[in-house]
Amino acid sequence: MLMNLINASDILKRYAEEERNFLNLNLSRVDLKGTDLQGSDFSNANLNSADLSSTNLSDTNLMGTDLNRANLKQANLSQACLLHSSLVWADLKEAILVNANLSHALLNNANLTSACLKGANLSEASLQGACLVQAILSQANLLKAILKGADFTAANIDEANLRQTNWEGAILSQASLQRVDLEESQLNEAILKRADLTEADLVGADLRYADLTEAILCRVALELANLVGADLSRANLKQASLFRADLEGAVLRDTNLVETDLRHTNFKETQLMGADFSGSRVKKACFTDAQGLTCQQKQWLRANGALNIP
Repeated sequence: MLMNLINASDILKRYAEEERNFLNLNLSRVDLKGTDLQGSDFSNANLNSADLSSTNLSDTNLMGTDLNRANLKQANLSQACLLHSSLVWADLKEAILVNANLSHALLNNANLTSACLKGANLSEASLQGACLVQAILSQANLLKAILKGADFTAANIDEANLRQTNWEGAILSQASLQRVDLEESQLNEAILKRADLTEADLVGADLRYADLTEAILCRVALELANLVGADLSRANLKQASLFRADLEGAVLRDTNLVETDLRHTNFKETQLMGADFSGSRVKKACFTDAQGLTCQQKQWLRANGALNIP
């Protein structure tokens, strides 16, 4: 559909006259910086490279809108509808997106540094290569979202729905992921150094070769998880469950495994120097060619039903 061409003055004049219908318009590169456009309908409009920094776009309809490379720094997009919108390379630094609907949106390489997405719907959205350093995503819904290579350093993602998400190669260092649902998610080669995953659900998650050094994994559910080659050095897994998890070739130097459920866990060729198994359940856990166990640990593991103690 051919879009109507219109300028910023026309938009502001019509808005002042209580017009709210701006759908399908061609507003490429328009300058609406710092204006109030609350409750407007820009669905399917072209706002490519527009300056919308510090603009009030709360409760707006931006469904299917082209916002590629738009400047949305410190914009207010609370409760906005961005369903199927495209924000590739958009600048959303410090933007407010509380309870916004970004389902199926394209946010590849977008800058969301320090943005607030609390309670936002990002289900099946794509954020490949996006920057979300120190962003707030607590209680957000990211079901089946694609987050490959994104940077979530020091982000707050507490209690979010992250089920079946793809975090391959993503950076989550020092991020807070308390009580998140990461069941069946892909976190292979993700960097989770010093991340806080207290009480997270990682059942069946793929964590192959992930960096979990010094991560907090207390009371985490890791049943059936794939941790092949992962680095869990100095991680805290107190009271976690690794029932039937696969840790073949993983590094667990100085790892806290106190009171963990390690039944049927595969520890083949793991490095366990300084690991603490005190009070853990190890029946039928397999330690084939595991390295770093002390004589006392070997004796204790055998006495408690562990298998193939070297």
